[in-house]
Amino acid sequence: SRLGVVAGGYNPKGWVGYGEARGSIAAFLYTFDGGPDGNTLTKLRKVGGPGLAQMDMPESGPSFGADSLVIPLSEDNPKLARSKLGSYYERFEDGTNSIFGKDASVQLRDLKVYHGVYEEGEYIPFTDAEPFALS
Repeated sequence: SRLGVVAGGYNPKGWVGYGEARGSIAAFLYTFDGGPDGNTLTKLRKVGGPGLAQMDMPESGPSFGADSLVIPLSEDNPKLARSKLGSYYERFEDGTNSIFGKDASVQLRDLKVYHGVYEEGEYIPFTDAEPFALS
């Protein structure tokens, strides 16, 4: 963030943009801080079962849980990120309920996305999302 917070999340299911709430108990959020012993990593686990680990919506950016880490990438405020921990991802040990510390929302300085690289025809794991339509 512009305040110097380094935070992010891991999602083992990938992003396909089919408009799904996808579950996984392996998903997590993390943050680095420059604590007294240097860089301290804090991992925040998925809580409440696998449901809603990520919201995979085609019209918005990454979202972990409904509100745990949301980066909407909206046209009017493309660098906004919000966080409210507790319902889908655990809070910090001291009860802090935002991955950004005391701030519920921040402006991002950078957004980095890491992904796998696969050869043509190679199986891509966790590509189990199915498009569907309601009639």
